[in-house]
Amino acid sequence: MDEKTLIKLLKLHFEHARKLREFAGKINLNYFELDLLAVVLDAVGIPADNTLEQIGKYGYGNWLEQPNTVSRAWYYDEFQAQVKHGTDEEFQAYLEGVILTSTFQHLLNGKRIEAALINA
Repeated sequence: MDEKTLIKLLKLHFEHARKLREFAGKINLNYFELDLLAVVLDAVGIPADNTLEQIGKYGYGNWLEQPNTVSRAWYYDEFQAQVKHGTDEEFQAYLEGVILTSTFQHLLNGKRIEAALINA
């Protein structure tokens, strides 16, 4: 997906979440929830969240410290923190940060694999 499409998805996610908050408490909107942010994270290569599986394996005490744990919570928190008004600049900055983080994680994982191969 190109960057324009990803930004449009982020806009739709923001607007949808705002509408859900507007009507929250008035009617049950669980059936209308969409997670377009997950689509964007998938598109830029952020691994799928495996929090529930890890908690099932390791319990609540130390699931997050496991090397194969992937939590997308930070990306959702960052979206809430960075996108306040729904401007193109906010979406662009968020997307750039996610891509940078994804690239850094990919490089870091590559270094871990390389180190493991050298040490093997």
